[in-house]
Amino acid sequence: MAPRNRRRQAGFTMIELLITLAVTMFGLMGLVGLNSTFSHSSQTMNQTQEAVAVGKSVLEELRSKRTGDLVTTLTGSTASSPPFDRTSYSSLAGRNGITYTVDVNVATVTATLWRMRVLVRWTDDTDGRTRQMPLEVLRPSTEAL
Repeated sequence: MAPRNRRRQAGFTMIELLITLAVTMFGLMGLVGLNSTFSHSSQTMNQTQEAVAVGKSVLEELRSKRTGDLVTTLTGSTASSPPFDRTSYSSLAGRNGITYTVDVNVATVTATLWRMRVLVRWTDDTDGRTRQMPLEVLRPSTEAL
């Protein structure tokens, strides 16, 4: 019997194409997952930056008050002395409908020095977790800065 004369065919076999398609699909699925992670991290970072801005604003507003005005604002009485705890001092609506709740705590460090702490809380709209950002500053107990 005479051997058949086959010409070498150019191109890919079906198995090679299926393997290439499977590898490409796994790579694309990884990129989609990575994009989702980056998007979530970016949103969380933006919310945290906004919480810091809210906290700084409240902290500076309280820090600039005279001692008597600060005590009256936080307790309703001028005769009080630290520690003061004021939960839900204010609630502010941020971008994308997120509500930031601010708690204030004032404690005595020394006879002439107070520690003012602002805690900003919010619910992350991507995963529903409650997040918080504390900010602190020291101020003299005698007068405003």
